[in-house]
Amino acid sequence: MKHAIYGAGAFGKLFLSALDGRIDFFIDDLSKERVYKGIPIKKLATISKDTKIFISILQHSKYIQERLIDDDFSNVIGFTEAISCMPTILHEVAKTNYLWLVRQQERMLDKEKLEKVQTLLYDEKSRQLLQKIMRLRETLDIKYYIKPDGTEYFPSDVPILDNLSKINFVDCGAYTGDSVEELMKQHSDINSSISFEPDKKNLLELGKTLNKLSIYYPQTNFFLYPAGVYSKNSILKFANSGINSSANFNDKSTLEVPVVSLDSIILSANPNFIKMDIEGAEKEALLGAAKTIQKYKPNLAICLYHKPEDLWELPLLIQEIEPSYDMYIRVHEDMCLSTVLYCISKES
Repeated sequence: MKHAIYGAGAFGKLFLSALDGRIDFFIDDLSKERVYKGIPIKKLATISKDTKIFISILQHSKYIQERLIDDDFSNVIGFTEAISCMPTILHEVAKTNYLWLVRQQERMLDKEKLEKVQTLLYDEKSRQLLQKIMRLRETLDIKYYIKPDGTEYFPSDVPILDNLSKINFVDCGAYTGDSVEELMKQHSDINSSISFEPDKKNLLELGKTLNKLSIYYPQTNFFLYPAGVYSKNSILKFANSGINSSANFNDKSTLEVPVVSLDSIILSANPNFIKMDIEGAEKEALLGAAKTIQKYKPNLAICLYHKPEDLWELPLLIQEIEPSYDMYIRVHEDMCLSTVLYCISKES
């Protein structure tokens, strides 16, 4: 039986290292290369159906696995299962300084501050998840690997929408509109949706999504701001490289991003649900939304995975800004991507 890695990108190459090179070829229809480190890169159509395939495409693994099975491939290993076959994979990923997973162990854990976070968590599942995340970071042992669970931003076991009626949604890092689309499915009474997205390519798709939604949901007011969210109104120079999607602000970069503070834009919009997935700028954005949070006490869904320190800094910052929240943690994607802090106001 032949062994292959589906995807010759960054994670495919990490898989190769973790498997000690024990594969016969890569499968990648989009790659312009034909070989990597002496290993062929082949097209899917040329592959035998009994090939054992490890899927290295992180965020689309389930879809790819289902497609391959439908196409009669009989031995397909999804990303989550593939990780369990590679004891050293987390050590390989750490070498790349990938989001929260970095070389410096001291950056990944502050046990004293994490103990404070533990006391803020409302339910036992959140407390157990935090403990498991801490053990994973401390040991990089795959036995602590956390399988993704629940719908991102709308998990069924967190009452993120239960205390809201007419929702005024603020979507920071709106991408192409997937979050607001899901919100419209989840709740029937959406008064307004304000989407912030600075990426030009994403903005085109986001505009199409909002136009479509405005036809299906004429009772909802949709707004789009072509900007990022930060602690102040400014133009920042942004740099991004490798597989790390965390934001890096670099004065030497040529990519300029307009950013605004929520306090300067939406203070009169009565927001009651704010989501932030903004590539590591969440801390600055929360500082720029402090007045809004204190005044309206909106429910919050804040990503914690872009930087190692976010795991404790963001919950403690929110507690300092507004102490009236019940807090939950959930993990919705592999590699602890989409680790989200949910904050639900006791006073709403």
